[in-house]
Amino acid sequence: MNKVEELMVIMAEECAEVAVECSKVIRFANQDGRQPQLERELGDLMCMYELASEAGLIDPAMVAVAAKAKREKLKKWSDLNV
Repeated sequence: MNKVEELMVIMAEECAEVAVECSKVIRFANQDGRQPQLERELGDLMCMYELASEAGLIDPAMVAVAAKAKREKLKKWSDLNV
């Protein structure tokens, strides 16, 4: 496995761990206040995002454009107050 493959595998694992923590928040109805384990897992994912950027695999400016577009979609298709 080369470095890029390793980075991608670890990033995918971190995405899965964030998904698990989101599920646990819902399952255990602990939606009030901070979620320390979710924060830790999101921190791990943010680290992988930074490493992907440093490796030149992504352009943070383009990610920001995609994030803004997603926010606009959420305004239309969700009840979130974005």
